[in-house]
Amino acid sequence: MAAILTATAIMASGHVHAADDDKALSELQAENLRLKKEIEALKQQSKGAGAAATTQTVTPSAPVAAPSAPVAAGNDGVVAFDKVIVTSRNREEIAQDVPLPVTVLGGERLDREDIKSIYDLPAQVPNLQLNERGENARKVSPSIRGLGRGGANDSMEQSVGVIVDGVTLYYSGQAWNDYVDLDRIEVLNGPQGTLMGKNTSLGAINIITKAPSFTPSSTFEVSTGQLNTLNGKFSSTGPLIDGLLAYRGTFVVDRGDGLYLNTYQSQGKSKETWRESNKLAGRLQFLLTPSEDLTARVILDKTRSDERVNTGSVFIDNGPSTWRNSVTGAVTSRVVAPLSAADAGYTGGVNYGFLGKFTSRAGWFHNANGTVYQPRFNTTDIENSEARPQVTNQHGISAQIDWRVFNHTLTSISAYRYQDFDIKNGGQNGQFYIGNSGQQLWNKQVSQELRLTSTPAPDKVLDYQVGLYYLDAQVYSDDPSYYGPDAGAWNASNANYATLMGSAAGRELMRASLNGVYQSRVTDARVQSLAAYGQTDWHLTEKATLTFGLRQTQEKKQNAVSQQLDRPGEDLTALATTLGASAGELAAAQATRNALVQTPFGFREGDPIDASLTAWNVGPSYKLNDDVLLYSSVGKGVKSGFIYFDTGNAATQSTIKPEKTLDFELGVKSLLLDRKLQLNVNFYLTKIKDYQASWRREDATQVSGFANGWGNVEKIGAKGVELQTAYQVTNHLTLNLNGAYNKAEYETQWLVQVPEVSNTAYFDAKGQQLANVPKTTVSYGLHYQAPLAGYLGRVTLSNIYRSSVYLNDNHAENTFQKAYTVTNLGLGLGALNRNWEASILVRNLFDTEYNTTASTWTSTGAGTAVWGAPRNVQLIFKAKY
Repeated sequence: MAAILTATAIMASGHVHAADDDKALSELQAENLRLKKEIEALKQQSKGAGAAATTQTVTPSAPVAAPSAPVAAGNDGVVAFDKVIVTSRNREEIAQDVPLPVTVLGGERLDREDIKSIYDLPAQVPNLQLNERGENARKVSPSIRGLGRGGANDSMEQSVGVIVDGVTLYYSGQAWNDYVDLDRIEVLNGPQGTLMGKNTSLGAINIITKAPSFTPSSTFEVSTGQLNTLNGKFSSTGPLIDGLLAYRGTFVVDRGDGLYLNTYQSQGKSKETWRESNKLAGRLQFLLTPSEDLTARVILDKTRSDERVNTGSVFIDNGPSTWRNSVTGAVTSRVVAPLSAADAGYTGGVNYGFLGKFTSRAGWFHNANGTVYQPRFNTTDIENSEARPQVTNQHGISAQIDWRVFNHTLTSISAYRYQDFDIKNGGQNGQFYIGNSGQQLWNKQVSQELRLTSTPAPDKVLDYQVGLYYLDAQVYSDDPSYYGPDAGAWNASNANYATLMGSAAGRELMRASLNGVYQSRVTDARVQSLAAYGQTDWHLTEKATLTFGLRQTQEKKQNAVSQQLDRPGEDLTALATTLGASAGELAAAQATRNALVQTPFGFREGDPIDASLTAWNVGPSYKLNDDVLLYSSVGKGVKSGFIYFDTGNAATQSTIKPEKTLDFELGVKSLLLDRKLQLNVNFYLTKIKDYQASWRREDATQVSGFANGWGNVEKIGAKGVELQTAYQVTNHLTLNLNGAYNKAEYETQWLVQVPEVSNTAYFDAKGQQLANVPKTTVSYGLHYQAPLAGYLGRVTLSNIYRSSVYLNDNHAENTFQKAYTVTNLGLGLGALNRNWEASILVRNLFDTEYNTTASTWTSTGAGTAVWGAPRNVQLIFKAKY
């Protein structure tokens, strides 16, 4: 039995290819007529098999795939907005009928605006945020409504999950990927877990790629532009055995220079840039259809990236000559200069010792002649001698089997995923080899899900689904630190520095004090999670529905830590004897080493966690008519706790409590003005108890005088309103406007260090807006397409507005980002049948300057920032055949 083409979607392999609103536009009357005939033919086929031929979605008895295409407009030439299909609740349904706040980006819009990574989503979804694009795989951390964004913590789970083709990524760093052949992306707000996968406390990003099709087709895309960008995408699908086995293969190459130039490594024509892209990714899928009621989809994928990504903050502010509390002479930085060969008889370059210590403004490095080694402030130049590319490898395999039996669908999803990466952070120390740190990390997961879903029908009182989910995951992390010949002078205390500078022997001991030392902190975090979940829709009347959902998770967690001294460095006692150094000089060198070198110890097991976690939701909804849906919900979400070890020699354990969310939603989804206007409004109130957050406090045992750690904020929350609207002006022009007002703040005491004062002081952030969370975010634009001289012309304009915000909780002056708007423009010209298109995509059209992160100046360094991407022009050619 063939699938019926709905107004904007075609179903395949149990999924629906969602059509973007703009995709539903009709360019030509001839095309409309052709499609009307195609729809009628499909309806007749279904009637012959006893299926109901209506505009409603009809579940296919076999996963028959067909090419997506525009659908006929109404009598006035306008296409309605009522048939965008989603599967966020594990069944095909119209997005406007889903009583949840969900944002759907269809495949054509994703393709048109070159959205291929989750980092591209915040510009489209106002209340979605991520850590700065391009940092590294360890810091991928989405948040919704300003809540849930974490840092580089390998033991903590994410509050906002990422799901790819039904598989939840336990370690969010696996979302460090470019996705091609996207069918759609669904962003769900609020606690998740009563429908599928892993429980999340604040939301989920559901990524769905196109399934294999029995209709042969191929697509090809190549793009080039500024920053030496050269990208290529290829996709092909078709039958291997007619009616039984189909395939889909995709391949992507993503290459482009970064915004930042490392002047230390760039000489002559040789240029080394940072925040670059350099990925290779491939996916191979198979669709098996042995019968009308049984389908299986197998996906294999692999990605490799070799990218200089982690360095890219620039110096922006030295600070004043006095602290802000009027104490003078405090804003200084130790600056060292290389010891010349003539002075000490050394050979081999500048990294063999030091002539003297110089006091200067923070963030600047001078030699004895006053030469500045650091790049100028407020430029895209950096100077880093030690940073190295991040090399990331990841792959996975998943198998989804759907068996339709007795008006139910039994689904099994089995998956394995693996990732490793290695990164060297370096530091902006110019020509000085002070030290390096980084990360070597391995993570893997095995998951199994079984789900039983009833088939919806108009006369049924109850629709339901139940499921079991099992996860076994491990994150093994090696965090190394190693030091060069300049580290001793940079890290020595003032007293030890003075002692060692008194003689050539002392200077040589200072050079050797940390040179060659390599130590690493290793953690081994494991989790086993077993859950049962279910959700029921009780149709009280034809218009009123009450939804109940419940999830019970039993979770076991373990974590172990060890401290390893892989290379102890030079033998200081033997060297002091050879040099004839004094006992005081040897003691000063040893003290300099001991201040940074941790005491080695074998693996120490933390106290295990064995927790029972409950999540639930209740939500009434009411359809006033076919075009207006009222809904509300209250739900409890939970994110499990984790075991954290501090960075000291004792490796003291802290058990971070589970994060518990209570979420309220109240909204309306409507189609107005003869379905030309889509207007959705959602009000929300989110309360979190024991919110997991990082902190910074004084610690005299640390060289910096401070220690960083993790703990629980007693109460934190967000409240606001979200708006989604689009207006179909004509069958050629669509206007869209999405926005959010979000007040996200600490509700109980949370101490934050006062910046830029000479003494250590803290202020209470209670009542303050969270850092990097604008209160107002608006995305708006238009899409226009029409025949032009025998071709199809297209104009796409999109804007993202963000209100002013502090980029750091400490509210330092130079971390304040004023409100700004970024505009993107797309111009395309192609064939009327859409078989090819040449286009220009201009990001940040007006070259708006803004920061995405910022830190303030301190007594040991300048203020830094990461700049938002400047104007960038790309030329793109796409072809289908």
